[in-house]
This record gives sequence, structure tokens and C-alpha cells, in this order.
Amino acid sequence: MFERFTDRARRVTVIARDTARELDHSEIGPEHLLLAIVIEGQGVGARALEGLGISLVTVSSAVQRLIGTGPDTKTDQLPFAAAAKKALESAFRESQDLSHTYIGTEHILLGIMREGQNVAAQVLLSMGLQIDQVRQAVLKVLATPPPTATTTLMKLARNLNFETTEIIGRRPDIDRVLQVLSRRARNVALLVGDPGVGKTSIAAGLAQAVVRQEVPSRFLGRTVLRLDVTALFTDPRHHGRFTEVMAELIQDILRSSDLILFLDNALSVVRTREGQAEALAFFRPVFDVPGVSIAAATGSADHRRWERDSGLDRRIQPVPVAEPAPDEVLEILRSARQRLVDHHEVVITDEALTAAARLAHGYLPGHALPGAAIDLLDEASAQVRSGPVPSGTRPSVTKEGVARTAGASAALPVAPRPPVLSPPVPHDPTVWSMS
Repeated sequence: MFERFTDRARRVTVIARDTARELDHSEIGPEHLLLAIVIEGQGVGARALEGLGISLVTVSSAVQRLIGTGPDTKTDQLPFAAAAKKALESAFRESQDLSHTYIGTEHILLGIMREGQNVAAQVLLSMGLQIDQVRQAVLKVLATPPPTATTTLMKLARNLNFETTEIIGRRPDIDRVLQVLSRRARNVALLVGDPGVGKTSIAAGLAQAVVRQEVPSRFLGRTVLRLDVTALFTDPRHHGRFTEVMAELIQDILRSSDLILFLDNALSVVRTREGQAEALAFFRPVFDVPGVSIAAATGSADHRRWERDSGLDRRIQPVPVAEPAPDEVLEILRSARQRLVDHHEVVITDEALTAAARLAHGYLPGHALPGAAIDLLDEASAQVRSGPVPSGTRPSVTKEGVARTAGASAALPVAPRPPVLSPPVPHDPTVWSMS
């Protein structure tokens, strides 16, 4: 079911968990889901309530007054209460009834009201709302075309503020990036590390810190966008119009404020008719835009090959990213386990996690932990799931299965990797032209 959730709906579940934890509650209830819809504030569910003349502040105050705080019981994992599970199941049914292929904040709101007996539903009922009334308000919001992000930047970038996957053990790296971004000079933070070490996870963790207001005041309210410059320059849709695309991107950034732009694969070489340059160099005009901070990432190999440019080098502060400590790797794998379990419908044992952390380097030479270990678990899960499975059961991914997967991969010859942005037809000057 969760794979059908929109980004905002996933964000609501994360906010609900954090809200329950802040209130010292031992499980996530419908009331926390309703608070999360209100806190998130931009989804269809919140807009439908506002369209009915319901103050989101009033809803939040009423719910918090009724549920109060818990007995200060700290726990790492907060389960969904039975009532919350029923509300989410009803959200699924509401989505089906409306012939939608997704589950959004509006369906969660309707699911809460459909159950009727929980605290959240009672608050809404006490405000004079009925489920049919809310459903009509939802349909009205959906029928109103929302303001669309038409800028080239928003089309090509990914908003990390809406990411819901919890990032484990990256706080020192996030703090170092924030420190660099706060500098007057050399304030372009360049994460340097081997593939799989978690550079993109640090950017996602930075976005989560912004959303949770765990950053210095100058970064509060910032939008964190990730732009993969390799994909940007290799997308066949942009062949022959790179100058136009880059000009549009630069203009969008120049008009921006409250933005942290994260450029992945930043030192990949882009070949143009006039010569070649690192992708990051094309973004030099926006390094000093007020309210815009630039962070970037590159592989260790690209960083070693980088021919230092005096102007670019003076603006960049490398931030080395090492593999996490062994205990952090296992914690990250435990966090990633549920996503793999939901996708493959398997059981992954603790011993399998330990084996993946130990054998991952041999499985993907040149790739670092934790990414290599997650990839190994993914492959082992796929192999287990592809075999015969008795009806109504879930196969288990064991340490033996992980070892077999790693061993089979290690026996394969490793082909040399092609240059990241080498042109597929070197003799054709129009393929990689920036004009």
C-alpha cells in the first residue's frame, strides 16, 4: 500500500511519527496523522479543510488538547496503532472509490473520518464536518488546477524536502556542509567520496534537517533541490539545445532565494564544441546569488583527475566523505531493510544484514559501504523471490543466500567503466554541442 503514497502522503507519515515521538507517545494514532496533515499544510487534505472554512490552527490545538503528552517512554521504533492502520486501510478504499491510482493526504483525511470513532475524527465531527462534505471539498480542490512549477530548474531538479526516508548517522557530515555553506569564501561544499558511500544521502539528510528546523537560522525555510548534472548533459532531449537549457537554469537560479542547490556528479567532464570543462564550471555565475547556496558531489576518481582551475578552485571547499563505521553501516541496513521487505515481499534476517556488510566490497569492487551492501541485499532478495514460493508465505533472505549472491558476482569478470560523459559518436560535433 505504501508504494502508492504520494510524496506528500509519505511526508505526512514521517511528520506523524515525529509528532508522536515529541509528545512521548508509544504509537502513531489517527490523531498524529491528522496533526501531520495540518503541519504539512500544502497537501490536498489541508487545502480541503481550509476550503471548508476550518482553521488548521484550531484543528491542531483541539487535537493536542485532547491527546496531551505521554509518560515519556522513549523508543526507537513507533508502530502504527490499530486505529491508524484502519484509517490507512480506509484511505486505500477512498482512493479506490475515487478511481485514483495513488494515495494522497486527502485520502488519509477521508480515511480518518471514515472510521469515525477515533479522536481525530471526533475533533472534525465536533467542528460540524461530515465525510461527504469533506469528500466534496477534496474533489473541488482536485478540480482546481494547482499552480504548476514551470521553471526549467523545477522540472529538472528533485525537491529533497519531500523525501521521507530517514537518514541514519550523517549528522557530522551535514554539520560540516552547513559550516562550509556559511563561509564568506570557499563556500561551495564539494562532497568527495567513492560510489555508494552516501553523498546523496547527506544531501537528503540536510533537507530533513532544514524541514525539522535543525539548522542555523540563515538556512531555515530553504528548499533543497538535487540536480544530477550527468543526467542533465546526457539526456537526449537536450541534445542541440544545451546553451538554451543552461541559460534557462542560470536565470531560474538567479531569480531564486531560500535555495540550497545540490549538484550531483559535479566534476564530470562535459565536452563542447569549444573544448571541455567540468559540469560545475557552468554554474559559476550563480555562486554569489544572495539566498542561494551551492553544494555538490563527485566521486574520488573524478576528484583525483580534476585539473584545478584557479577560479573554480578558489570557490570550492572539498568535504571528504568516508564509509560509515561498522555499527552505523548495520544501523543503515536495518533502516533500509523495510523498504526491501516491502518491495520484494521477503523476510531479511539480522544475520543477512551482517553478511551483506561483510561481503559487499567483493560484490561490487570499487563501491563503498553502505551502498554496496544495500545493493547486495537487493540482489539477494530478488534472487530469493524469483524462486518457487508457497502460497501465503514469504521467503527468507539468509546469510547463506547473501554469501551465494556475493560469490556468484565475484566470479564474473569486471568490465572497465566507460568515461561518464564521453560522447557516443565522437566524430559528430553536434551531439555534444552547447549551441
